Amino acid sequence: MAVLSLEMPDAPDLDIETVKVSRELESANHLLGNRDALMRFHDSQGYLLFRDVLDPEALAKARAAMFAVIERYGVIVPGADEPVWAGKAFPPGMEESPEFAGIARQLVDHPANMQLMENILGEPAAMVPIVQYRIYPPGGPVTGVHQDGFFTPGVMNYKPVWMPIVDIDRSMGGLMVAVGQNHRGYFHNLAKAPRCPIPDGVIDPDSWATTDYRAGDVLVIHPAAPHASRPNLSNRVRVSIDTRIQSAHDPRVLLGTVTGWTADSIALATEHGERRFTVDDSTFIRILHPGTRIPTVDFAASVQMGMPLTVVFDGDHAETLRKASDN
Repeated sequence: MAVLSLEMPDAPDLDIETVKVSRELESANHLLGNRDALMRFHDSQGYLLFRDVLDPEALAKARAAMFAVIERYGVIVPGADEPVWAGKAFPPGMEESPEFAGIARQLVDHPANMQLMENILGEPAAMVPIVQYRIYPPGGPVTGVHQDGFFTPGVMNYKPVWMPIVDIDRSMGGLMVAVGQNHRGYFHNLAKAPRCPIPDGVIDPDSWATTDYRAGDVLVIHPAAPHASRPNLSNRVRVSIDTRIQSAHDPRVLLGTVTGWTADSIALATEHGERRFTVDDSTFIRILHPGTRIPTVDFAASVQMGMPLTVVFDGDHAETLRKASDN
């Protein structure tokens, strides 16, 4: 990539309301049997869109489980087949709530769906233990323009995956992608840490594309592809799942609980036993909030015994430390 990041202290931030979508995302279903062509499209365009590829029964179970949670909060009309908004907002901070635990893993681990993930990855796949359950009522917040790879350095050969759990047409928003902009490095503005928003004017304004999504579609986003969600202007609630897949043979992301730490190291109890990792100024530390990096000097004072964390590692070095999410 051309650059690793930007330093533009005086630049205005990109306002998502000013983004004009002028292009249509293309289906890549016809490339599923041709790995080389699939990856050429992915690397060139910055995304892969697959239509109607998730197992219908597994998808229906995931939808019913998510509907059950959001019905309890009065967000959707009880018993409805479609996510008709009941007038209440979804409580903030619920995207990684344990109330959703297990839904994404049940969906991804279904044999037919896992075969799809392995076809995408090109090798046996495993779900990265980072999941967001997206519930966006009309008029609710949107996810600003960002690049996943900037916030999770160190993950090798992984693919961010977005799955609409209900039909999401343009009136409901859905994701938009800056097509072909993944070649230009990271646009995040380091001069405005810790949020590091993307400045206005650095992304080609004619690159933005979206589509009418259907339940059962899968959108794979290149880690360096700028993307964002669009406003929900309908009377329905947008329901989707974000996760990532990685190599099952060479996983670079582990889930663990803190068993000890120093100013420059951390020990975690994982399913593979206790692991210790070094921590330094190159470690992307976001253990208090998944979207906010904290300075290395604050690391030791912020960690707690038994804290659940996700670590992205290279050897014995922690590339990223992140507040854990329930799968």
